[in-house]
Amino acid sequence: MNVYFCSVVMLNLGLMKIRLISASRQKGSEMTKTFGLVFGVIIFLWALSIEAKDFKFPEIPGWNQADEIQTFIPKTLYEYINGAADLYLAYDFEELKVAEYHNEKKAFVTIDVYRHKTPMDAFGIYSQERLPNANYLDIGVQGYYEKNALNFLSGSYYMKISSFNTGAEDQEILLAFGKKVSANLGEKGALPSILTVFPKEGKVTNSEKFISKKFLGYSFLHSTFTADYELSDKKFKLFIIESGDPKECRNMIQKYLEQTGKTGKNVVEGRHTISDPHHGEIDLYWKGRHLWGILNIMDVSLRLKYLKLFEEELTKSQQKKK
Repeated sequence: MNVYFCSVVMLNLGLMKIRLISASRQKGSEMTKTFGLVFGVIIFLWALSIEAKDFKFPEIPGWNQADEIQTFIPKTLYEYINGAADLYLAYDFEELKVAEYHNEKKAFVTIDVYRHKTPMDAFGIYSQERLPNANYLDIGVQGYYEKNALNFLSGSYYMKISSFNTGAEDQEILLAFGKKVSANLGEKGALPSILTVFPKEGKVTNSEKFISKKFLGYSFLHSTFTADYELSDKKFKLFIIESGDPKECRNMIQKYLEQTGKTGKNVVEGRHTISDPHHGEIDLYWKGRHLWGILNIMDVSLRLKYLKLFEEELTKSQQKKK
């Protein structure tokens, strides 16, 4: 996973190419096809080696890093976070690296570097753990501080930095560590652009979440973004699913209707009201690759209002991309 590895791969690739070309002159096109296949596989592995570059833990003045860096992969993650491992795995967790630091005052800081498959997955697990009313700081894509803890999002990484015995300087110390870590992570990326289509009126700041699988407990509903709302004395939730194509949205509605005892035939774009035995009456709206809806509100006029607001915001977002 480093420069040496890449050099070895390219050297072996060159030698193999020479041998295969020589052999292909003797055996014809069949050997040439074999070379093409081997060449493609090696290039793929080489690209992976660059993409999976190891994170480098920072040097912090006045702090000593423990020699051992712990590494956990999906099948061993439970050894570090036994009760929460399944949640992380649901967001395509790939690797965790842990380093510990201490200073002469016997204060300790632990850095957990969670790497996920995509920035979307990293946002998903981050969104499940963040608190809307936390003390948010300008670090990474977004981060927040609580006593003895600094968590933030950056690209495909979810960072959790914790402290012990740091006293009144706790926030200052954690933020110093966080900035060093953030700098070593490279490009921080941005929050998912789909979040901008949630209507602003009544939305609880920083309540957005990404649910990768089994939204509302149903396997056919996935890749869902949600946000909490409070309007007067009413609390409810909006959600949107961005599918691969319109057919996938149709299939979701069909299966949802069938799950609740109704026929899923002849589903068309537009509004659908579903009486869910577990979640009450839910309004859905399907248009193109998007399916959005509203939960936990009985006021029909309010449901219709927010379905319309959602459509307007989505249309604005799509026009900006053109």
